[in-house]
Amino acid sequence: MSETRLVPILYVEKHDVRGEPRWTGRAELVGVMRQDVLILTVNGVLTAVRNRCPHRNVPILRGRLDAAAGTLECPSHGWELKLDGPELVGWPVVERDGALFLVLGPLPTAPCGGNGAESCKIGLP
Repeated sequence: MSETRLVPILYVEKHDVRGEPRWTGRAELVGVMRQDVLILTVNGVLTAVRNRCPHRNVPILRGRLDAAAGTLECPSHGWELKLDGPELVGWPVVERDGALFLVLGPLPTAPCGGNGAESCKIGLP
């Protein structure tokens, strides 16, 4: 069984993109990860992806999200990137005491009420 690691997301900033809230920040765990991330609400669940288009290396913050299709359109060239595909790897995000954490490994149930990903549907201000 793989170990779960919670990676703190630092320098979190809230953005309003076409009426929907999004957040940017840096997921950083010394020796494990340092990644600028975009946090989206997809079907009520917080998901983090790398905040860069894999083709043009531009920020994807302003891209059009299609939650039903699970895609985010690159605002630079219009390509639709799958949130769970090889180009954008989506990580679950949980909140603990007002701080956001990216989850590496199995989703922990403790901060979400004990029901797995379904109970991690949270709303941030």
